[in-house]
Amino acid sequence: MVYKKGFIRVFMLLVFSILVVVGCSSQSNHKSTKESGNNTPEEGGELVFAYETDVSNYDPIDGSSGADHALLWPVFDTLIKFTPELEAEAGLAQSWEFSDDHTLVLDLRDGVTFHDGTVFDAEAVKFNLDRVNSEESNVSDLENIKSVEVVDSLTVKLHLKEADSSILLALSDRGGMMVSPTALEAGEEFSQNPVGAGPYKMVKRVPNGEINFEAYEEYWDVDKSKLDKITVKIISDENTRINALKSGEVDVAYNISPSNLASLENDPSIKLEQKNSLAFRMIYLNAQMEPFDNKEVRQAIQHGINREELIEAVNFGNGEPAYQPFLKEYWASDSNLTIDYDPEKSKRILQDAGVNNVSFSMIHHSNALESKLAEAIKSQLEKVGIEVNLQPMELTAASGSYFGEKKAPALLSQWTGRPDPQMTVDYLFSEDSFFNTGGAGSPEIESLISEAGKVYDQKDRIELYKEISQKALLEEAIAIPIFFFPQVIASTERVHGDEMNLLGKPILSNMWIEQ
Repeated sequence: MVYKKGFIRVFMLLVFSILVVVGCSSQSNHKSTKESGNNTPEEGGELVFAYETDVSNYDPIDGSSGADHALLWPVFDTLIKFTPELEAEAGLAQSWEFSDDHTLVLDLRDGVTFHDGTVFDAEAVKFNLDRVNSEESNVSDLENIKSVEVVDSLTVKLHLKEADSSILLALSDRGGMMVSPTALEAGEEFSQNPVGAGPYKMVKRVPNGEINFEAYEEYWDVDKSKLDKITVKIISDENTRINALKSGEVDVAYNISPSNLASLENDPSIKLEQKNSLAFRMIYLNAQMEPFDNKEVRQAIQHGINREELIEAVNFGNGEPAYQPFLKEYWASDSNLTIDYDPEKSKRILQDAGVNNVSFSMIHHSNALESKLAEAIKSQLEKVGIEVNLQPMELTAASGSYFGEKKAPALLSQWTGRPDPQMTVDYLFSEDSFFNTGGAGSPEIESLISEAGKVYDQKDRIELYKEISQKALLEEAIAIPIFFFPQVIASTERVHGDEMNLLGKPILSNMWIEQ
């Protein structure tokens, strides 16, 4: 299903999933405060953007962090793009069609060039997609592509091993980011000198310091690239990012936590853009380790968590309880699915199973917010007779200890979402997925996931995802979802186009400066 290229690659993709954001905030699904009246995009100027982490690698197939996307998108256009609601839309492929369930035909844009002048055409697409599915790649989302056929200079056929409902939006992710074949074959270190077909060229980078972009004058979409320059300042500390925004050193600061929202909302010079995303806090469970080799223990924990209380206590009332892997507003969600908080039911499940004195160790990130959440979960589960031993660790050490070394049966972390729901259910619930550490599940869930991957009609897909979520979370309790949380961008009033999407990742090339 997923992650068949060795531990190093899956570990890197783990970090891709959890190294995106640590803070969370918002008071509504979507809220923009203190927006000025000028909605007509203006050209020119420089945007200075404060970001919490540097890119892990500027070669899209070698990256390891979900935070990379915001820094990759300016340089690398994708074959398919997505709307803020994660619907597929035209990118470098201006249109597409499925000639049959196993064949996707892409009609490419004419007149597109990479930053080094190399022509973007069908041969370039084949070069890139073959490379994505090579042994050197960390990307597994396109492994269902059996072969890439060049029909003519602007037409490509993707022959699929089997029907694949996720293929379009998978092409909006790393696998669809197009790099210049000329630059790659030149023999230089591509990750140090990335060349794409995006709206901006990366002209200078000081690792963990600053990244400088300049507008690509030959970019195909004249309505897209408005800024002359974008400067990204890597500022890991949130308070430092906020102070840089308030002082005018930066125009935009990304990832604002709940504790800092109030002060920014009261600042007349700053506006906030915030939107609930598909990212959610969750507890990963290893079903091969005690006590989670017992399904009833997993079920007891599922009903022993008061999600609404955690949102109020830890997240200042911001967010949405996670009863499934999809937000209520997302098309794949089941509006009727809930996980009741019922401590008496939890006790009864354990009693009926003949299980006593349940305890387990749970690794979690050692920052203040994660520690507070972990303590709150520990307190809730004590009420149903389950003891939790907390093990705080630095983020990468936590993920390595749980997924790599398997030193604890539980990890409190997060899931950052994926462009297509099939990718999410496959990664979280498939028995052979790296993220389903202990391989919990059932033949029925495996069959449903496989079926959902082959169905293209959205109504049919919705029904399958409902059934998958029901069986994976209520019956098997493969994982413990806790709550969805919004992403927040704070900016000066002259910044526009900073609308958030359901992935919760900022698209810098959409932004412009009011002169």
